Amino acid sequence: MGISEAFKSVEFTLPSLDIFKIPPRPLIRTPLISFNTPLERFFRPLQVNPRFFDLSLNPEFVFTFVAVYVTVVVLLNQFNAGRQYRPWALTKTSTFKAFMLAHNALLALFSAWVYCGVVYYQYDHWKLTTSGLEGRSSAHVVEFLCQLDSKDYRILAKPPAGSEERVIYMYWIFYISKFYEVVDTLIILARGKKSSTLQTFHHAGVIIIGWTGLRYESPMAPPGAMLNAMVHTLMYFYFTLQTLRIPVSKGFKRALTSIQIAQFIVGLGFAHFYLFVSYKAPLLTGAPQVAMSFEANGQASNASTGVTTIPCLGNQGEGFPLVVASSYLLPLIYLFVEFYINSYTAKATKTTRMRR
Repeated sequence: MGISEAFKSVEFTLPSLDIFKIPPRPLIRTPLISFNTPLERFFRPLQVNPRFFDLSLNPEFVFTFVAVYVTVVVLLNQFNAGRQYRPWALTKTSTFKAFMLAHNALLALFSAWVYCGVVYYQYDHWKLTTSGLEGRSSAHVVEFLCQLDSKDYRILAKPPAGSEERVIYMYWIFYISKFYEVVDTLIILARGKKSSTLQTFHHAGVIIIGWTGLRYESPMAPPGAMLNAMVHTLMYFYFTLQTLRIPVSKGFKRALTSIQIAQFIVGLGFAHFYLFVSYKAPLLTGAPQVAMSFEANGQASNASTGVTTIPCLGNQGEGFPLVVASSYLLPLIYLFVEFYINSYTAKATKTTRMRR
């Protein structure tokens, strides 16, 4: 199949405004699944407790946690300012230094583990959903990326039970880790420094965006987790080197910040890809036999060709996670670019020399 022929099954269309409505309260079942092979068991450190799973997706719990986190940061920033930003006594202890080393090293390993786990389960899910197909077109790829729930598949094969739940499981583990990562901010504060707007906003926002992606089963969630886990592997590796007092060149630090900015830009761009892409699939049995009609979720059906055009985001509320992601990523990109300019540009170098 040629490239031009393959892409005939994919179209670029304008999204329906209905997808931006706040979706109804979803019912997400706890991913209680079995892991059979040694590799699958490697990517399941614990069984999900249904009550804890439900609590982690409870909006009252999530927003209370974020509110408490921001309040504590504001109060401790004021506390440190009153102490002229002197390090706390506990930071001088060997226990604190050992904790910092373990914290950074384990998060680097954890991020690499999450990245490998999501990639592995996504690839395994892809193999199962394309099993038995004569050919794989761009429409198969688009449906795989656009439909997180395999019950909505029209051209891909229905995978065995548990296939997509494994992907959700890995994303949930990734999401839960964001609650722990606020410790990064507490370490900064304990060292007598001020938690910047970038630092505070970053950790608060990533919890909300992670919650939205999981709670509303956004198809954008797994690719976002892979991208973030890959960057965090490098970031926490760098922090580990810092803790061990191993010299790191300014070029490496500048490259790491550039990678972080690129992550947000690529992630934001890829997320908006979902808005404008549609793919073609056979009409469902019993579809209205008219020349052209629009189904409830915005699908354009053509009975004469037996084909339905399905938007990547077609159901009410599917654009809501994208709105949340954009509200988080756009300010974050600005703050990171501002940090980059203040830290690495010629202007920043000149300011440093003047202070000396």
